[in-house]
This record gives sequence, structure tokens and C-alpha cells, in this order.
Amino acid sequence: MKTENKFNWLFATGMIILMIVIMAVFSMPSADAIGITPGRTTIDFEPGLEKEIYFSVLNNEHKNMQVVFLLQGELNTSITLFDSSVEFMPSEESKQFKYKIKLPEKLEPGLHAGEIVAFEIPKSSAGGTYVGAAMAVVSQLYVYSACPGKCIDTSLNVLDAEQNSTATFIVPIINRGKVGIGEARAIIDIYTSLNERVDTIETDAWPIDAGARTELSAKWDVNVNAGNYLAKVTVFYDGESKSFEKEFGIGKNVLTIESILVHDFTLGEIAKLQILIENRWSQELKGVFANLLVYNKDSQVMADVKSAADDIPALSRKELVAYWDTVGVEEGIYDGKLMVKYGKKSADRNLVLKISENSLDISGVGYAIRPRGGKGIELSTILFVIVIILLVVNLAWFVFFRRLLGLKGKPKEKREDEKAQPKQEHGGKSKGFEIVRRVK
Repeated sequence: MKTENKFNWLFATGMIILMIVIMAVFSMPSADAIGITPGRTTIDFEPGLEKEIYFSVLNNEHKNMQVVFLLQGELNTSITLFDSSVEFMPSEESKQFKYKIKLPEKLEPGLHAGEIVAFEIPKSSAGGTYVGAAMAVVSQLYVYSACPGKCIDTSLNVLDAEQNSTATFIVPIINRGKVGIGEARAIIDIYTSLNERVDTIETDAWPIDAGARTELSAKWDVNVNAGNYLAKVTVFYDGESKSFEKEFGIGKNVLTIESILVHDFTLGEIAKLQILIENRWSQELKGVFANLLVYNKDSQVMADVKSAADDIPALSRKELVAYWDTVGVEEGIYDGKLMVKYGKKSADRNLVLKISENSLDISGVGYAIRPRGGKGIELSTILFVIVIILLVVNLAWFVFFRRLLGLKGKPKEKREDEKAQPKQEHGGKSKGFEIVRRVK
């Protein structure tokens, strides 16, 4: 009986562990409970322009939730919301809303922005206090006021900044003026954290048509120590200049883009982009979010989508989710850029997107990326299959040892009940053996 009791204890322990696994799988929180699309709407400034702009809020978990809308940014006084809050039922996957923009008669040249923030309000407890963290997603409104002469928007991307390798500095430029630029080039001064200049590099030079976009690039042989550095960039264009700064790191990448997955893509509908990020640092990164830009054939931004911000624990992976409304997008091949931002830094990748009616293929420039559109396997599905396998193995183990213990528990004389005896043929000769049971 001692052996059987031990077996029963082991079986009970195994079932308890299995139940813990099941509870962990089905209680896993979702990081994309609420979504919003489009991530950004861009319009050109017209004096006194009045326009209604539509956006959608997504109920990704199909649950009861309350969403509150807020305005922020420079243009918040020019935006009027038609709804201040809304309730979602589990059956409602998404709802469409609108706001009205009324621009002033004058607006300084350059970029002006406003934001519509959708907050998912946590459920209140029995005592009337709110529990849980509020999730927020943002849809931006960009208004560009053209320059009477020449003006630009620019930034900096630093790729492959590893020790003893060659880093690539990319300076994207958009000509916001009404006049073409004959030549644009950039000089990049690289400084240590102690403000000591270690090198100066110069990009190539290109013309930029009015309203067009181009990229200047330069290579840098990384022969400095690992650490944080500052790039001071000055862009020169037809006798004018614009300067800005950006921090970047050299050494092992702190944050890497592992893959982009796109499931069940259909052109003209909302595409769900699942971006897998790995934090290789020994500390948690807070407020990490992904930003995907897609450019049309005229090098203008045709889509600007963002994920919700999330915290990524040290030495772990996490999935960021962004939504792209592909209404009005045509089939073809498009350039894009994916930026995963954390603090003042970002991990950037240039992309090529091949879009057809039922597929979205994404590949990286000088960088392997895993997505290929179509249907994939969700993490929850994989874990569910593992649970089923564990359940089957546990039951099989139970049946096997039960039968084994049953045989061991029989009396010795019963186990010897069967033996081999000579089989008698006619004539009294023995030929072979057969199993017979002794009758007492």
C-alpha cells in the first residue's frame, strides 16, 4: 500500500501543477485591449479650413469597457469632439467616431499637431475605487503650413552602431516649401557623453522637389568604445541650414526588433501588426512604443501608425500591437520605416512593404525580418496545445502505473496460476507448449 500511496501523491501533485499551468495560460493579460486607427491624419493648411475627420476605436478583447476621449497638443483649441465618452459591449469589435477641425486664418509655417487620446477607464471595485491601469491610445492630427520659400523637416536614424563595424547614418528630409531645393547635404559631428568630439562625417547630396522626400546617408567606421554618444546634425540646403541633435548608443543593442507578424491581411480593412521586441538590457525599459511610417510613390507619408506604449522587463521579449487602416491603399511596393522608441532613443529599421489584395509582405533593408503575412499561430494557441499534451501524458502515466500496481498487488499463488505445459497429440507424443490454467 505504501507504493500505491506514493503514486497517488505523485499523481495529485502532477494534476495540481497542470491546473496551475492552465490557470496561467487563460489568465494571461492582453497588451492590446484597446486600439485606435488611423494613428495619424495629415492635412495641408488652408486659412479657415473646416473639416470633419473620422477615426475608429477597437475593442480587441471583445469586452465591456468604457472609453473617454481627451484633447491635447497645440491644435486642441481648433478641434471639437462629437463624443466625450462611450461604452463598448463584448459584441462590438469597433466603433467609428469623428471630430471637427476649424483652422485659424493664419498659421506659422511648419508642422502643427493635435492629439485625440482614447482612455480605457478601469472597472471600479465594490468600494467605488478604480482598479487596474488605464490604457491610452492616440490618433494624431498633423497640419502642415507651407513655407513661402524653402523649409524642411528632418531627423536622424543610426543603424548597426556596433563596435568594430560600419554604422549607417540616414538623414530623411521632407521639403515642406513651395520651391524645389537644388541640393541638400548634412554634416554630422559625433560627441561622447563628456561633449568631446570624436569624429565628423558628411553625407551625400541630393536635390529635393517641392513636397518631396529624400534620404541622405553616410557611413562611419566605429572604432570607439561602447557607450552613449551624441550626434549633432546640420543640414545645408541652398544657402540655408537647420541643426538638431540625437542621442544614440554604441555596443550591444539594448532594444532589437525581432519580427513583424501580419495575420489575415485583407486590403481595404484594418491590418493588425504584431511587432516582437527584445529588451537585451539588464533593466526594465518604460514607455516603449512602435511607430511605422509608410511612404507613397511621391515619397510622402501615406500612413503613420503607432502602438500603445508599454513597459518591457529586463532581458525579455514583448509584443507591441499597432493597427493600420488600409482603406484607399493600392496594391504595390512601398518604402517604410519602423521606429521603436524608448526615452530619447529609438531602434530604427527601413522596410519594404509589398501589398496585394490578400497579403502584406514586409522585408528589411539590410536586415532580415520574419513576417510574411497570412495566418500565423498565436501564442495562446501554442500554450493551449501544450496544455492538452500535458493532460494526455498525465492521464497515460496514471493508467500505466495503475495497471502496474494492480499486477504487483496480486497474491503470489495467483500470479503463478499460469504456466507452460506440454501439448499432447494423439499417440502420446509431445509437440510444442500451450498455456493452460490449473484448476484447483
